[in-house]
Amino acid sequence: MAETVRFFMLPEDERAFLRALAPHGLTLFPEVFPPGTVGRPVDESVLDGLDLEACYLAVERLGPVVVHPLRRGKDRGMLEIEEIPSPVLHFERSRLDGEGELVGGKLWAELDVTDDPGSRLGKPRALRLVFEVVQRFFRKSWRRSEPKGWWIGPGAAGAVREGRLRLREPGHKGREIRVWR
Repeated sequence: MAETVRFFMLPEDERAFLRALAPHGLTLFPEVFPPGTVGRPVDESVLDGLDLEACYLAVERLGPVVVHPLRRGKDRGMLEIEEIPSPVLHFERSRLDGEGELVGGKLWAELDVTDDPGSRLGKPRALRLVFEVVQRFFRKSWRRSEPKGWWIGPGAAGAVREGRLRLREPGHKGREIRVWR
């Protein structure tokens, strides 16, 4: 079963988040990339020129990132990461929509299984520890939402309090999210 953290981040919140992950040696990969692509080290500068809505944060020191080529569609020949055997976190970024509302993002990882059906060992324990670092980071300085289930970055929470920003759940008819207390 995958572990998921849902959040709202403005660019300054995203920089702080990536700065907190930098000591753990993660690398960033797009969801789909050409052969020969090397991951970029994760730190706050990785956002410069990054226009991806979603990407993978890989912990390559724990094991190889398993990829396979796409055989059909417009991205034929490009590579895609296999989440189950790879030590990766999938990062969907918060984005401003056309109406000036911040649409929520999420970070999720499969932490309990491996690609080998006969194995009961699961993923490396260190991947779970990286995910726990993420959860501690959010609990430390981020605000909770009303209704429950979302973390709101300090920059986004301040903008909501000042009336400059509205938060919206992703999806066609996503409901509005508020800052708790």
